[in-house]
Amino acid sequence: MPNGLVEQALRKELIETFRDPTYQPPPLPSVAVKLASLARDDDADIHDVVRLLEQDQMLAGLVLRLVSSPVYASRLPITSLRQAVVRVGLKRLRSIVFEAALRRGIFDLPDYRETMEQVLRHSTTSAYIARIVCARSGLDPESGFLAALLHDIGFSGLLFSVSRHQEEGGLKLERLWRDFDGAHERASNLLARLWSLPVDICEVVGNHHHFDRCATGTASRVAAAVCIADELSGRFGANIVGAVDDEGNFIAVDSVPDLTLTGARELLGVDDQRLESILETAEEVIPDVLWV
Repeated sequence: MPNGLVEQALRKELIETFRDPTYQPPPLPSVAVKLASLARDDDADIHDVVRLLEQDQMLAGLVLRLVSSPVYASRLPITSLRQAVVRVGLKRLRSIVFEAALRRGIFDLPDYRETMEQVLRHSTTSAYIARIVCARSGLDPESGFLAALLHDIGFSGLLFSVSRHQEEGGLKLERLWRDFDGAHERASNLLARLWSLPVDICEVVGNHHHFDRCATGTASRVAAAVCIADELSGRFGANIVGAVDDEGNFIAVDSVPDLTLTGARELLGVDDQRLESILETAEEVIPDVLWV
């Protein structure tokens, strides 16, 4: 069987792994899942939120660290979880909790640690840029942040599946890496659904390179914002390069086609002047983000 067909078969096998009822991805922290539900409740009580965070001391510590960083800090220091919740609000707190959960490491893959760090750096950078794009486009900044933070989680899920086969003496990453581009959107959607994340987030992460396929206009616009942020993350050296080929060169993935980027910018009205303004704002934030 030609190599291309072999790779396609392997990619299909990985996707089917996600669909297998017995497949269990690494679980999200229960705090993050419960907070995602609370964030949809306009009447959520601040005491309930604090008690929820207190259930996971390590995650709570990372949340305090992030809220106290230059990205969120104001003149007064944060000294308690209650202050953190009051300072940033519930929806932004949801974003921070998910960011903290990813920084703590959901997928423990020692063999792919460098690649996982690339995915995290790229996703985090994209999230902060997407927040800016959404704010400038009349969209919910926190929906854009969370969708961008999770948009490439499919790479992590696919790597997790590969690692399971590796243990059985099977698949090699360099054989699949180029095909990951064709699978990671779908994998992101499946993984988000397995985690029971909000439907709108599942929709966006599964179509962030194909925003026109989203079921609703709002989801299309948020996906377009993620698409723009995805591309702009490269300005900050946050690309995903991953595996190397037989000649020792990195195999780049996750590129945004020019036509797709143009369509996303047109949908949101992001002309050259607005794009430069977005980049200027991002340049004030991203360096602090990457060193938190």
